[in-house]
Amino acid sequence: MRRRHPNRFRVLQSATPAFASVVAAAAYGVGAIVFSFASKADPADLPEFSLSYDPPSLYVSEIADPAETDLVALAAPEEVASSQVVVPEIDEMLEAQPASYPVPTANTPPRIALVIDDVGLDRDAARRTSELGVPISMAVLPYADASRDVSRQVREAGHDLLLHMPMEPLGLADPGPHALRVGQSEDELRLRVRWAFARVPGAIGMNNHMGSRLTQDTSALRPVLEALSQEAGLFLDSMTTAESRGAAVARGLGLTALERDIFLDHTIEAAAINARLAEVEALASLRGWAIAIGHPHDETLEALESWIAEAEARGFEFVTLTELARSLETPSQQIVEASIR
Repeated sequence: MRRRHPNRFRVLQSATPAFASVVAAAAYGVGAIVFSFASKADPADLPEFSLSYDPPSLYVSEIADPAETDLVALAAPEEVASSQVVVPEIDEMLEAQPASYPVPTANTPPRIALVIDDVGLDRDAARRTSELGVPISMAVLPYADASRDVSRQVREAGHDLLLHMPMEPLGLADPGPHALRVGQSEDELRLRVRWAFARVPGAIGMNNHMGSRLTQDTSALRPVLEALSQEAGLFLDSMTTAESRGAAVARGLGLTALERDIFLDHTIEAAAINARLAEVEALASLRGWAIAIGHPHDETLEALESWIAEAEARGFEFVTLTELARSLETPSQQIVEASIR
């Protein structure tokens, strides 16, 4: 029996249809046999590859040895103008709040869960992020060369460690090596998730890197989240599209499902980032909690380093995703979708 990672959020995985392994074996042949062998091995024995990183891009379009995998390198990431990004007003978000959400007590300070994505490509940025001085959650890319070392550092610092799983986006942006894509077999999707967790040992959950296409496809999401349930028990939907079905499918499988509220650095400028941080405070004040996602850019980290102490002085409490999820649980609602649209 394959080793499972201990986690209090773990739930039972739905039974995989019997014919899935037959289809996968016919489609992938030798590749399936190799992956099958790897799934029985210790995570340290899983395939390795090297990654070249050329700043300022956080994504790659080549892998070390294309002959060892069927992944196809895509075109360079497309540019997205900040004017295309729609940031909802706080009032609009609150209007959509379901009545079933837990209401914080008067004695509970407003809580903020900070998540930093794309961790692992830059060791110095990862170290700087882990030293922000408050509990946070750090999402590590599995294809980063330093993924295992950085994962250990995140755990030792006491932060939540997430697998930042590359998933297929809409358009031509490249999510990186070993991404999950619509059209891959269920077995292949599961194997890629298991490989990625082996690259980010100790992760308590997963969120999506890109994924605006895959997270809309429930038939692709189900085997992905079933594989997640065998490794950990928390899914944070990064909400790279308003049409995402990630939280709904995760809840249906018994996973703890959370959703991102605010992206901090669509526009990587101090003034824009500070404006988003003000929105985080406003949402947390009105609703009692908020989830914000940022990236380890110098501008983002500088803004956070200045803002965190000020926010604490104003009465905000910083928590990890697991702490937030625990505080939102109620006797009648063990799985909470931690976002409003």
